[in-house]
Amino acid sequence: MSKKYTIEIPASAMKKTGFKSNEQLELNVNHNEITIRPSKVTDQLPKIKLYWYILPAILLTIAFFIFCRNHHMRTVPITGDYSIANGSMLLSLISGLFVFVVSFIITKLRNNGPTKNVYWRSLPTITIACGLIIAFSFTAFFWLLGKIFTDARFDIYTSTTFVFVIIALINYLMINLALTLTSGIITNLLTIMIIGGMLFSMLTNSTRDWWKHNFSFLGTSQNSANLQFNVTLIFSGLLMIALVDYLFVNLQRKYPGVKTQLLRWLLYGEAACIAAIGLFPNDPKFHILHDRISMWLVYIMLILIVAIKWILPEVTKQFLTISYVIGAVMGAEYIVFKLANYLSLTAFELIEFALSFSWLLLLLQNIENLAQYGEQLFLVKIRDDLIDETLVGTEKQPQDKTKS
Repeated sequence: MSKKYTIEIPASAMKKTGFKSNEQLELNVNHNEITIRPSKVTDQLPKIKLYWYILPAILLTIAFFIFCRNHHMRTVPITGDYSIANGSMLLSLISGLFVFVVSFIITKLRNNGPTKNVYWRSLPTITIACGLIIAFSFTAFFWLLGKIFTDARFDIYTSTTFVFVIIALINYLMINLALTLTSGIITNLLTIMIIGGMLFSMLTNSTRDWWKHNFSFLGTSQNSANLQFNVTLIFSGLLMIALVDYLFVNLQRKYPGVKTQLLRWLLYGEAACIAAIGLFPNDPKFHILHDRISMWLVYIMLILIVAIKWILPEVTKQFLTISYVIGAVMGAEYIVFKLANYLSLTAFELIEFALSFSWLLLLLQNIENLAQYGEQLFLVKIRDDLIDETLVGTEKQPQDKTKS
């Protein structure tokens, strides 16, 4: 005799999986998590047909080849004005965003994917955010290649092959993104957008001692990379609005009322302030407005931390403790900054940003868990049973009553 366990799964959860009775599944144990999934790996992946991403790549690669031939380019440099970097980035943006939008629209109209909970108004924001992330990634990647392979050039056929592979890869990733777009992915896009955009602005700006001024200096006209910094903030705010929209579709259905609406509008206000800081940089003509918006951002954050106990449904004691600790640290840092010269303005702003953004991600994660409960998260029971292993896999065979 040995002990085995039975997992009781709600019928509502089974309906969403599409699993059939007595179907053989695969159980994966990873640390403290148990995942039940189809035994075939291919069943877990989105069904993306080859021509969806290969055909646009072929067409744009032909355009790249014709362009190089018309300009009598026998070899193509990795970086520069007419290079593999610029060509692949421009064509990947065109092709990748096109297939993303088409895939999103088709999935949304068919109502057979996670995009059914994404509002149509969020599509332009998510698309532009993806485009900016692609542009930042390409710039950083080819900048590194340019440093490693200085003045490297490739013949037109090799260059065209590189461009084709890059475009096809971006197309596949963008189609996969459109078919699997969830709140978790939008949160990741938001994180990459803010952190990547700011790091990109820090690395590419012409003023190396910008940190001696303040964090907002990156968005002023005195910084050569101010456009990247401000655009990052604007679309980070818009992307956060899209994420809040997505999360509150199910949350307000389960927890209707004034408190949930108040939480939603406070998060809208936080996102609007992030976008407005980029829209009105810390230049002389916007200095006062920029400072006021920055203060509103802090005020809304403090209101959220103080009121989260009442406006977040089913808030946990652990999250409350983390919220109050982060709020206390932010308050203590503000007092130290005002009363002593221990912290510079840039250091103060960076620490405040790191603390507030971390807490905001935790809040969005809690909201996501609440929104998914009953939709993607379900309560299950594990029951232990004693099973005789000698009987497993054996059945009582019926007697053959026919006479020979």
